[in-house]
Amino acid sequence: MNTEWLRPWRRIVFRWRRAELERELSEELDFHLSLKQNENGDGGLISKQMGNITLAKEESRDMWSFLAMERLWQDARYALRVFRRNPGFTAVAALSLALGIGGNAAVFSLVNTLLIRPLPYFEPHRLVRITEVYPKAAFVEFRQRSRTMDLASVSSGSEFNLTGEGEAVRLFGSATSVNLFSVLGVQPERGRGFEAGEDRPGRDAVVILSQSLWKNKFGGDPQILGRSISLNGTDRRVVGVMPPGFSYPSARVQIWIPARLDPSRFMDDYWGGEFTPLVGRLRPGATEAQARSEIPSIVAEIRRMFPFPMARDLYSNATAIPLQQDVIGNVRTTLLILLSSVGIVLLIACANVASLLLSRATVRRKEIALRAALGAGRARILRQLLTESVLLSLIGGGLGILLGTFALSVFQSALPRNLPGLAEVKIDLNVLAFAAGLAVATGVLFGAAPALICAQVDLTESIKSCGQRSNGSTWTHLRSWLIAGELALTMVLVVTAGLLGKTLFVLSQVNPGFQPEHILTIRITPNQSLCKQQATCVALYTELVRRARGISGVSEAAMANTIPMDGKFGLEIVPVDVEGHTLDFPTPVFLGGAITPGYLQMMHIPLLEGRGLAETDGPNSAGVVLVTASTAKRYWPGENAIGKHIKPAWDKNWRTVVGVVGDVRHYNLTGNTPDWIRGAIYMPYSQSVQIDRQLPAAMNLLVKTSAADPERIGNEIRRLAVEQSPNVPISEVETMQSIVSASIAGRRSTTGLFISFAIAALLLAAVGVYGLISYSVSQRTYEIGVRMAIGATKSNVVGLILAQGLKVAVMGIAAGTMAAFASTRFLSSLLYGVGATDPFTFAAVSALLLGISAAACCVPAWRASQINPTTSLRLE
Repeated sequence: MNTEWLRPWRRIVFRWRRAELERELSEELDFHLSLKQNENGDGGLISKQMGNITLAKEESRDMWSFLAMERLWQDARYALRVFRRNPGFTAVAALSLALGIGGNAAVFSLVNTLLIRPLPYFEPHRLVRITEVYPKAAFVEFRQRSRTMDLASVSSGSEFNLTGEGEAVRLFGSATSVNLFSVLGVQPERGRGFEAGEDRPGRDAVVILSQSLWKNKFGGDPQILGRSISLNGTDRRVVGVMPPGFSYPSARVQIWIPARLDPSRFMDDYWGGEFTPLVGRLRPGATEAQARSEIPSIVAEIRRMFPFPMARDLYSNATAIPLQQDVIGNVRTTLLILLSSVGIVLLIACANVASLLLSRATVRRKEIALRAALGAGRARILRQLLTESVLLSLIGGGLGILLGTFALSVFQSALPRNLPGLAEVKIDLNVLAFAAGLAVATGVLFGAAPALICAQVDLTESIKSCGQRSNGSTWTHLRSWLIAGELALTMVLVVTAGLLGKTLFVLSQVNPGFQPEHILTIRITPNQSLCKQQATCVALYTELVRRARGISGVSEAAMANTIPMDGKFGLEIVPVDVEGHTLDFPTPVFLGGAITPGYLQMMHIPLLEGRGLAETDGPNSAGVVLVTASTAKRYWPGENAIGKHIKPAWDKNWRTVVGVVGDVRHYNLTGNTPDWIRGAIYMPYSQSVQIDRQLPAAMNLLVKTSAADPERIGNEIRRLAVEQSPNVPISEVETMQSIVSASIAGRRSTTGLFISFAIAALLLAAVGVYGLISYSVSQRTYEIGVRMAIGATKSNVVGLILAQGLKVAVMGIAAGTMAAFASTRFLSSLLYGVGATDPFTFAAVSALLLGISAAACCVPAWRASQINPTTSLRLE
């Protein structure tokens, strides 16, 4: 019977039957030995005939087990004993590697989910996004004319009131073409998607829910399909529930409704309503290049069809890009910068551990020489030492995974919260495999040079010198270059952290154009239908302001349709005609603020010329408007803006400019307003109009509080608002200071991450310099003893050691400065008020690194100055 197939299994089970097999082997050899003795009676001759019994046992064991695995297991056990005998070295090395590997694992989990892993749609490589945004009529033309793509439209999102389901709530939803889900290749988990024709008037009263909304608001009701819910006062029938995690086009989206296509509303909706992005799926056999090539001809036809004047270069840059690229947007740059930074931290940790191992390698020369004398070959020694370094790296990797799990949430805070897929990022099997591979590669990287040193032993010299001094100047220089490289990488990280920190400081000193202290905001969001009768909305907010002023602790109250720097709801825009500029092409677009009297005074927005808004500026009085200083300067340079006229593009009557007020940083503290925003105006609420020519229904109540109890005041205002209008959602109770702070939260998180990287790098660099100089002192004990014996003073010795350390530091700082000059230019998008090559930052970081290096040298230098020449010479 052929039993060859059993041999691998026997080798596998050897580990668990070793003692039994050893006993059986000894019994068998003893049996054969006794047989020979009975036959010949000469023990000495028998021993010669049977050969080396121990060698026979080794050969038998090799047949039982996998020899490579046995030796690897032996090497690993020996490495663990070495680590146990050197707990200090093991802890420093493992923690250093944990910082690098943990950070890389956390960032890789983000990169893997957001950049590498395909979108969770059917054949995602065929999905594209058509750049620019388009009216509904343009979408219809695109869909009909494209020969390479199936196209769908999806709005960026808007707000909806959900009423009749307990407390009224405000939801964020998207209006989409009926074929969006089929284009993406995703279908509802329950129910169905939109059907053809459900984008037509009379058939569009349907809605699809997100999984989270279905579970959180409707309790996961299995009978939800077919049920009607009220959104913005319109009853819509639930036809589907999307799968968990689906959140396109934004993580904020909770509902999807059909985008109504109504050509009868030619100007105000079909061509002039909300402009939306387009997404497409390449048809079988079509390529991205073919899709891009057909876009210009379609765009040219759409430009000719526009019923009102548009810019000549409208859509001239339109093209098709991969959908994943569009979903990630500018986050790709942030992720790559983070990945580069944690990579630098890992390189610093590797250089640090390699330097420590190089120091230990020289100390272990006698040990390795004895092993070589006992028969260990160079390959065997190399394998043992590389096993030690890889095992050390795996220990660091295990700690790094734990560290990365906690660090992941910190890294996520540096990215936009509404980024699709961000909430699903986690440390999964792919990340664990990456960390394990990185740990092994790292172990080989930092362990190769020390292993080569130990393997190249001179037995006579090593045993004679007791392994105390190294004669290899090459390896000594290598340690110095490693530490210099470590300092150079540290310089890059610390300079980056310094530039970002200075940016954050500059932003904290920026005047936003208003004073946010002690102001509380509450968002009030009735249905837009409420404002069909303007007097109803005016009465609602007039009464709410009056009652808010009566609350204890409230000194002032006012209403505004938008809040500066509140990125959650966007800013109202209005196309306008400006007196003297009516022939401007295209029509300028302004930020349109709808406010009640008292808003400017409460926010401390200065009135520079003319007058502010008054209670007498009502719906039946002459139209008035305030303009900002930059708007007045742009359109009436060198003139007095008071008495000039502006009107919304669709109005017949001009509005008189009665005041000029200070500029406010509406978008963010950097003042980066989009180029297409040409100015800003404030209108009395009762005279304000949106693009739909109605008063804005959703408003923000702002109150000035004199008491340090915003929570109580917010609850009181909420109670009053609910009493006044029970079906009106009340949400987003925040302080203006928190809103301003949130506007730079991403920058603050990114800066905090880089400061953490910089601190870790500085600590590792300090340990590296200390280890290098400390080891150098131990190796130069004899030399220092000779110097002191012939007259060198303690200060001379201290100067000698400090000079050695500072020489390495200067080399590293010089190399790091050049590297930082080359790399920080990629940070320009993250900087404000500071140049990428800011000389003060570079000088301060250089001085910091020099000081840390000098401090790290102090203890070894002091220890060197305490060397007794007589003792050191006698020991040598």
